[in-house]
Amino acid sequence: MSQLDVGPPRSFDLDDFQVAALEHLDAGRSVVVSAPTGSGKTYVAEYAIDAARMRGKRSVYTTPIKALSNQKYRDLRGWLGKDSVGLLTGDNSINGDGQAVVMTTEVLRNMLYAEPERLRDIDVVVMDEVHYLQNTFRGPVWEEVIIHLPDHIQIVALSATVSNAAELAEWISAVHAPCSAVTETTRPVRLQSSFMVGEKGNGRRHVVPTLKKGRPNPEGRRFDGQGDGRGGRGRGRNQSDRGRRQPYRTPRRSEVVEELERRGLLPVITFIFSRAGCEDAVSQLRQSGVHLTDADTEAKIVEHVEKRTADLSDEDKAALGYSTWLRGLRSGLAAHHAGIVPLFKETVEELFAKGYLRAIFATETLALGINMPARTVVIERLTKFTGERHELLTPADYTQLTGRAGRRGIDDEGHAFVLWTPFTEFGEVVTLARSKSFELRSAFRPTYNMACHLVSRYTRTQAEELVEKSFGQFQTNAQIEALEHRRDRVARDLVRATGEADGESAVTHAIDSDVDHGAIAKEINRLKPGDVVDLGPEIVAVLSNTWRRKEVRVKVIEASGESHILDPEVLTTVPVTVGQVRLPEPFNPNSLSHQHDISGQLRGVRRSGKSKRSKARAKQDRPNSSKTAWKGSASNELSRELRRLDARISERRGRLTERFRAVVGLLSELGYVESWQLTEEGSLLLGTFHELDLALCESIRGGHFDGHSAPELAALLSVFVYEARNAEDAPAWYPNASIEAAAGEIAAVLAEVQRKESAYGLPESRSIDPGLVGATYGWASGGSLVDVLSGETLTPGDFVRSMRQIIDILSQLAHIAPDEKTRKTARQAKGLLQRGIVEATVDEPSAEEP
Repeated sequence: MSQLDVGPPRSFDLDDFQVAALEHLDAGRSVVVSAPTGSGKTYVAEYAIDAARMRGKRSVYTTPIKALSNQKYRDLRGWLGKDSVGLLTGDNSINGDGQAVVMTTEVLRNMLYAEPERLRDIDVVVMDEVHYLQNTFRGPVWEEVIIHLPDHIQIVALSATVSNAAELAEWISAVHAPCSAVTETTRPVRLQSSFMVGEKGNGRRHVVPTLKKGRPNPEGRRFDGQGDGRGGRGRGRNQSDRGRRQPYRTPRRSEVVEELERRGLLPVITFIFSRAGCEDAVSQLRQSGVHLTDADTEAKIVEHVEKRTADLSDEDKAALGYSTWLRGLRSGLAAHHAGIVPLFKETVEELFAKGYLRAIFATETLALGINMPARTVVIERLTKFTGERHELLTPADYTQLTGRAGRRGIDDEGHAFVLWTPFTEFGEVVTLARSKSFELRSAFRPTYNMACHLVSRYTRTQAEELVEKSFGQFQTNAQIEALEHRRDRVARDLVRATGEADGESAVTHAIDSDVDHGAIAKEINRLKPGDVVDLGPEIVAVLSNTWRRKEVRVKVIEASGESHILDPEVLTTVPVTVGQVRLPEPFNPNSLSHQHDISGQLRGVRRSGKSKRSKARAKQDRPNSSKTAWKGSASNELSRELRRLDARISERRGRLTERFRAVVGLLSELGYVESWQLTEEGSLLLGTFHELDLALCESIRGGHFDGHSAPELAALLSVFVYEARNAEDAPAWYPNASIEAAAGEIAAVLAEVQRKESAYGLPESRSIDPGLVGATYGWASGGSLVDVLSGETLTPGDFVRSMRQIIDILSQLAHIAPDEKTRKTARQAKGLLQRGIVEATVDEPSAEEP
């Protein structure tokens, strides 16, 4: 069978990386394909799907989010035919036994645990956007899938450009089956990066190429100074002062579009890291008179929109701001973000793909996989707000965003513009444009649901071995190996320094001597959260200090994001406090986002306590007068280094296993596991898939969902879904006393879960939020969209997404609730939520599509 006979029809020659990937597939190997956006990775996946079909086998195509699943479903159905393709997204099931079935990664994970027999005739699993495995909350699912997939299944893992694709392939080979890495770094359409600057007092604009012949463009430096051309902008100056002194300004949005239109560089996607900013941009351009469509295009836009929204009532359209939205579309302008209802958002994607829209203003979620290339990408700012602080874009962020620039087969060159701001230095733009290093890091962690599945299927030893097979442990093992090599070198140097023949004796003696553990413990007891501590070769920040049995446990975090407990018995030098980091308020030391914030601050520390540490060491190691004293000083330094390396090796080895044991210990205390067997309650947790699965199950066990009406049940479940975006969100209100009392009981359940998690050294589950209780009750009771959203700060898009998430939990509750009446009520509540704009959410292609 020739490669020409397999795969979808094509009118292009394959690139070298595609040929290499197909050869690996033909040889029966799995592949990790790492290549830029738009380079043709998907063709490799489609080839594998078609090859499986010719063998009479089926395939699965997984994506991290439903929007990508929907898009891929449409793509595959257009190629393979309506009857051959299925879609499974948790709450929707279309042709689940089709030749090729598209699903979210979570659905595949659940299938592996609950219905593994359904995978017997599956030959290929495509894992699109596999770099998503570094996502803090959802990434571990990818690793679970890879570890548990039967080894007869070929994996086709597609990733944005990462620098360690070979490491990922090596791990897959170790835990699954032989896998090869195929990497392509060249973009299919070359990219021209530029810096756009406005001048104060006039409409003049400067456009400066970021690079010249691959090197920083010296012309760009002049925009960093105060107009003197020297680029002498000091980092220590007050930022507001710098902004006033500058003769430059950020180009207005209308000016940017005008400039791009003049240069023939439309269509453009402008990334603005704010939903309100995206909406404001469309409004500003319309008020400025920007109109980018002709009469014919305008008519086509109106026809398409009316067709797609035909099922919406006039009342719903009014609540969704339909008229304002349509006016923007008619001008060739649109916003794209998670606050827009999916029906509107997908309509924007369709119009943009048809070439009708000329300027899109989007948040970074657009950069994830959705097929919306443009000729030009504009990035307004190089910082984005994470919910707690502003962070500079990473090289990976920049590459992901600019990957949308340049349409293959249409544009010879794509363009990326970064706009000048008082807080953006030209050198920062250069760094992002030149960086090629995007290392994929595992976010794997044992979860409660995962632990129950492992307990139910494996022995204790086998379960711990599976945890140790994770990509996270694989990467940690590589670190351990490097540390062990370093330890061996230090040990040899120590033997030479001591001059003893018995090397092991010299090492042991050196480690055990010259360490004042009392002084170390005393200093550790003084540490407080936020302290930046110099441990000698590395700097850490203190997350918490907890007293237990007259001893203090100090938890610290490294700049890498790794956290651990300081043990005075393994430290070799007295910790020195050299500064503080700013703690988020209110601070939760076990919050992953808070830890990320602190480790980010720590990466900016430039060993400010070096002189203090050096003086302490100088006083400790000052030689008396002789060569022997010098030798003793050298051996003391080496012994401290050796002890530190031993501590780091010991701490890293088995870290995930220890966390897994803590999870099982907590589940045992709560009665879900007994003597390595799942109890009846454990089976309940086995069927619960949610970020707050343990709190959900504890609430079910407590009967807090029993005896309520369908609208009340839906309202109560909203507390597990809703998360306020900011402090200005409307306060919670309760439709009746019964709901308020039950919500209080659920909050008490979660508080107890958090207390036990802290006692076991586990990160605490996030808190629940009752902010959506009233709106959910109103919608489930038949209220109109206008009435439900009246007085709420919730956007229609957030509301629809939240309703879909509640429906997902109701579907689970309808199967697992011990009380039969509660199961029936859950099914009723699900039906009450699925109406109007929620039902109109495009979870599958419309009937008109082929």
